[in-house]
Amino acid sequence: MDNTEIVFESLRPSVEMTVGRNMHTPRDFDYLSMCIYDKTKDTISAMTLKRFWGYLGKKNIRQPRLDTLNILSQLIGYTGWESFLQYSSQTNSIESDFILNNQLYANSLRVGTEIRIKWNPDRSILIRYEGHELFTVLESINSKLCKKDTFRCGQFIENEPLFLSCLIHKGGAPCNYVCGKENGIKYLITKQ
Repeated sequence: MDNTEIVFESLRPSVEMTVGRNMHTPRDFDYLSMCIYDKTKDTISAMTLKRFWGYLGKKNIRQPRLDTLNILSQLIGYTGWESFLQYSSQTNSIESDFILNNQLYANSLRVGTEIRIKWNPDRSILIRYEGHELFTVLESINSKLCKKDTFRCGQFIENEPLFLSCLIHKGGAPCNYVCGKENGIKYLITKQ
């Protein structure tokens, strides 16, 4: 694996973490394409994303265009590809590991399920599952999130940060949000 592919390997999970979803199905790539447009107002087709992730098989993997790399880098908070490359060269390592903590997948929930999410210091939200990975905040304690905010999330992992995508906060434009950035979250299903 050459250095460029190693950097690509660090970009992919960073994008997945930002949108709170792993890229495993065609629907995941459609969702990512939508999130890219919502945040950057630029477009990358689901087909281009599938090629970059290797979803279509090794024979269909192509070197991504600089525009694609710039947009993906902007999605995760960098000014562009060069900025991401500079960061990657400074860290001098790729951070990755298996996650074996308890996990809860949104697509395994029934509509109406309520979940209590807690994170440090003393923050808590109660959310209701609306279907299709969409949640509504019912209650917020010591958090910047507000009652009636909505967001998308595909997975909750104990003791890991929780990434909310397409958050509509107080009726504003969609954005992303992270809960438990340092020490992760705890979750409890309170009503099924």
